Amino acid sequence: MSYIPRILLCGELSSFSAAADMAVEVVGKISFTGSPERDENFLFTNPKDLLAFKPKELHIFLNGEEISAEELRKILDGTADYIVFDDKSEFAVRHNDLSSLKIFDRFIPRETLFHQARKNFHSDRNFLILSKIVREKNFERLLDVDGLFRETDFFMLYESFPKVEGVVEEREPILENFYEKIYGSLDECRFRFFDALLLAERTPEEFIDAVLATDGLSENILTFARKNSALEKFLATHKNIFEKISVFSIINGAWYLLEKRAEKNFCVYVVTHKDAKLDALPDGYKIIHAGHAQAKEKFGYLGDDTGDHISQLNLYLNEATAIYWMWKNTSHSIVGLNHYRRFFTETPTENFSVEKILPRAKAEELLRDFDIIVAKNILSRMPMTCLQIILSGGDLEDFVSKIFEKHIARKQPEYLDAFKLTANSYTCFQYEMFITRRKIFDAFCEWLFSFLLDVTEEVFARTNIRQIDNPRKYRTIGIICERLMTVWLRKNRLRIKKLPVMFREGI
Repeated sequence: MSYIPRILLCGELSSFSAAADMAVEVVGKISFTGSPERDENFLFTNPKDLLAFKPKELHIFLNGEEISAEELRKILDGTADYIVFDDKSEFAVRHNDLSSLKIFDRFIPRETLFHQARKNFHSDRNFLILSKIVREKNFERLLDVDGLFRETDFFMLYESFPKVEGVVEEREPILENFYEKIYGSLDECRFRFFDALLLAERTPEEFIDAVLATDGLSENILTFARKNSALEKFLATHKNIFEKISVFSIINGAWYLLEKRAEKNFCVYVVTHKDAKLDALPDGYKIIHAGHAQAKEKFGYLGDDTGDHISQLNLYLNEATAIYWMWKNTSHSIVGLNHYRRFFTETPTENFSVEKILPRAKAEELLRDFDIIVAKNILSRMPMTCLQIILSGGDLEDFVSKIFEKHIARKQPEYLDAFKLTANSYTCFQYEMFITRRKIFDAFCEWLFSFLLDVTEEVFARTNIRQIDNPRKYRTIGIICERLMTVWLRKNRLRIKKLPVMFREGI
């Protein structure tokens, strides 16, 4: 929304217009007569004296008619944003007069309007109230979606806020003192999660667009709406859109804290291809039988062969068939994958027990500070590709790896260097285990399956892999696929939490 300040002009409209390079709406002309008794140094005395100062014979005129201080306050509480002085001397003379009338942050020189209020209505007191809201709600990570602080001097008071990250196209070095992290565009922080988002004032249509554009970044939105604005009316009549709306009155409007209707639908799928022999699992965990479509034995578990699926490829793709099914057939807001023999745990342990599996509450807590949970990586004695050649007993892995490289170069060329680096690395995130938010999971799957099925089709066409009996060889595609999460994570700026893995022996 293009903000047009509504002003009471103290001065000449002709001189104001000649200097302005922004649109304003002059809602009235204001003037003052009378002067309080003061010495020439009064402006520089103790600020505490301001409220105690009593002006004498101050008269206020709006469009030539005298009005009271109370009438002026009401006008500034709905009709006008600021009293704007086109003469700095007049502003200096009247500063204490208006302060003593308890009119704060509403009278400014013309130049302040041009430089500090170009895009939105601003008041230092409003930002102090915002700071109070953020602290009382324990919002430790706030995203300034519009670079709102950049438009004021308030970012200089960076000690008043907790961690704030901002989307700021035009970066100034001094902003790095305020913003914990600066993004050049909203797309750069698409995988992040914040305690709250700060949105500038918008029209209702633009506000809804912004809510949709930032979906998944936070469960809370803070926005400013002026009194009698279209956004104020929209929020008052569409309360049912949000779970809860809290209103904090400020100068000429209110801060709105909008809490989304966000049910935390959590599920970590435990992949198995045999009887998992687990009588119970923690809340939010569910067993899935990968390769169920061609399994000789059925165990009564959920299978990966319903809806849109590639279950028939499990012999060659391993857990990837379960990941594909989870992607296409579920909508959990937090989703993850463990194995029937391997589980995330908080501390390393040699003795498996269901009680030591990472609980749902702890996973959700970690995902407030991190974007994805993965298995703690282990350092190998040799590069991954060399290790696999030894394990498979031949060079099939190298041949299949080249097919992967070709298709990644075609479909995801920006990931080619990361693929080569990971293939020749001595470590990676193992087992395809993860827990993450839906948006991140969907993005990874869209990337992975943009080429994996084409790779599989070409390997089938150019090798006899489907006639091989050695599982170390016919699982080559799946073993290389296991390293692809590391490839993807190398290219995407995610906050990664590595956890130890607890093993079940003898299964």
